[in-house]
Amino acid sequence: MPRVPDYLDFDLELTDAGDGGYTARVLASPKGEASADFRMPFVGPDLENVILKLGRTRSGVRALGSPQQDLARSFGTQLYDTVFAGEVGTCFRRSLDEADEQGKGLRIKLRLTDVPSLADIPWEYLYAAGLGRFIVLSESTPIVRYLDLPREVPPLTVAPPLRILLAVCSPTNLAQLDTDAEVARVTASLRGLVDRKVVVVDPLPHATLAGLRQALNDDDYHVLHFIGHGGFDPKAGDGVLAFEDADHLAHLVSGPDLGTLLHDVRTLRLAVLNACEGARQSPTDPFSGVAQCLVRQGLPAVVAMQFEITDAAATSLSAEFYEALADGLPIDAALAHARMGVFASDNDVEWGTPVLYLRARDGRIFDVANTSASPDLPQPEPLPPELTPTEPTPTVVVGPPPGPAPGPAPTPVPLPVPTPPPPAPVPTPVPTPAPVPAPGPTPGPTPTPPPAPTPTPSTDQVREGGIPDGGSRSAKARHPAFLPGIIAAVIVVLGVIGTLLLRPGTDPNPGGGGPGPQPVFTGFVAQRGTPVIDGQANEWASAVPYVSDVLVAGKATKIKATWSLMWDEQALYLIADVADPNLMPADQTSPDQQWRGDSASFELGADPRGLATDAGLRATDAHYIVGLTPTTPARAKIVINRANVTKNTIDAGRPHAETDAVVALIPGGYRVEMRLPWAVTGLAPSGVTAGQVFGMNLNVSDAGTSPKEFVAMYSSNRSRTGANQVRPVEWQVVQLRA
Repeated sequence: MPRVPDYLDFDLELTDAGDGGYTARVLASPKGEASADFRMPFVGPDLENVILKLGRTRSGVRALGSPQQDLARSFGTQLYDTVFAGEVGTCFRRSLDEADEQGKGLRIKLRLTDVPSLADIPWEYLYAAGLGRFIVLSESTPIVRYLDLPREVPPLTVAPPLRILLAVCSPTNLAQLDTDAEVARVTASLRGLVDRKVVVVDPLPHATLAGLRQALNDDDYHVLHFIGHGGFDPKAGDGVLAFEDADHLAHLVSGPDLGTLLHDVRTLRLAVLNACEGARQSPTDPFSGVAQCLVRQGLPAVVAMQFEITDAAATSLSAEFYEALADGLPIDAALAHARMGVFASDNDVEWGTPVLYLRARDGRIFDVANTSASPDLPQPEPLPPELTPTEPTPTVVVGPPPGPAPGPAPTPVPLPVPTPPPPAPVPTPVPTPAPVPAPGPTPGPTPTPPPAPTPTPSTDQVREGGIPDGGSRSAKARHPAFLPGIIAAVIVVLGVIGTLLLRPGTDPNPGGGGPGPQPVFTGFVAQRGTPVIDGQANEWASAVPYVSDVLVAGKATKIKATWSLMWDEQALYLIADVADPNLMPADQTSPDQQWRGDSASFELGADPRGLATDAGLRATDAHYIVGLTPTTPARAKIVINRANVTKNTIDAGRPHAETDAVVALIPGGYRVEMRLPWAVTGLAPSGVTAGQVFGMNLNVSDAGTSPKEFVAMYSSNRSRTGANQVRPVEWQVVQLRA
């Protein structure tokens, strides 16, 4: 199994500088920002000549050292020396060194939205002479075409198998393709994964648009793999794929039309377009190509071929790519792994044929559950992903797209106990959990993920008796066939015991320091009091502080917020002092998107402690936000993004007139003081009393260089993932104290 890599980001944006020139700007990197102006070394006929020679695959030698490889190296060297010149090149080399020191890779995120004329350049052949290699020919330096769109998509929790739909098209009025042979090659290349039950491949021969829609409705597919003709229609200005009609003639489907069909298929996370020119686009419209259109319409990732690809290269690419995905690698790492497989098969340049278009910040489009679990234990079913504007990854995945922080990993969820313990005093220590990266919140649809799989022994302990291998390439250990059942029973018992010990309110000494097991931090205390909302902290001196310092989305920026809570019969009061040296006001014109700018936010709902582990949102659950204002001090309103119980999402909201907040500057950051009437929350129709418990998370967001550029979210709750935002049982709790 390939090593699951951890990446830092080198975020490079290219823009038009006028007069035929361009600007390369490093928006973010381990070594800061940089910029440089440049002119392209290849334009017009010269560029087309390079593209034609690199894309000529069906004839000639395909071995290392061929003229095509020499051309790719020469072209890539000039391209690298031009774009990575001056400060940009220095920043890149220093960022590589920093990533090496941290034992991480460096993901090159190439933003070309503002320069569609440069999108057809084969950037995958960038060659750094100082490194002595093509940049993409290392799993440490993947290149992705990153599309920064309003909504980001969080990872979808998938219990294997990964389901792949092969849409096969060969219209009779177009050049005939040997699709039977190609399907046989793809299925043969995945045979080992199919036999291990980690991948299922379902062919859809003679695919029509209606047939594709029906197939996607009939089953939960995660990947659409298209085999057929593709091209670019210069008159319409659109990329097209050639599906079949009822008479097996060509039915040309544009990228926007196909994207519309796929938009509502929530489990679909990836399209692989094995079609000629699937990645080609108009020189003026960055979303005209089929691949770009599908990403704009909601797919987290698309892999398209910028040139025709040989059978041998396609077979090697498919086998290694899907195997790496099934092993849990981020998609950019999986594609880098597959490129190396093509290169290792003595292939000169076809490792550069695939192009990855991505909108997930950290490359994670799947969270693949551990496949070593026993089939006798309950396994989660794939559910639709969140659609949150974001960072969605809706996920409110204030999400886009998992930064330098480790990619999100599924958060262990305690097994449900038969009878939840009665409420008891909530522990009050300041939270100090270890960071668990994950997509953050963002208003928008956010489906409920399935329950986490029941814990299982490591794969070197259990390999037989009906337990799948789980993707390991090592030999299976030998154990009696009845052992998995015994282990499963022990796990269930231990899980129940652990759940009882760690559920809120069950510790014999909630204050900590006493005998017996001490629970992880799970709760807050709101002291009785009625502060004046004026941006001053004098009345909060005796309140208990709680810290939001666990990175749960984006990349580390080292900000944090210190919170305190009060209450009376009319309202809940909160104050957050945010340590943030680089202030960026939130976008006041899009209130529900204020998490993109510097902002403080929290989830609040009814007591969640008696909920089942897979319970979704309740009607009174909501996400509350106050963003940094352009001028301070300033009065503001709390934006309320409320739960949509039917869809199990947190929908975009608006400022509520009855709320009150003041935003003020303090040394090293800013302060937000808030008043939230209980009547607005809907949580206490009969009034509140001391001892009541509510669900809550405390969060703070950090922006980049604009009010719309989300960079990071920190939380008090290590379980504050995009998925768990719509699972209140994973929230922390707050108790009202007299």
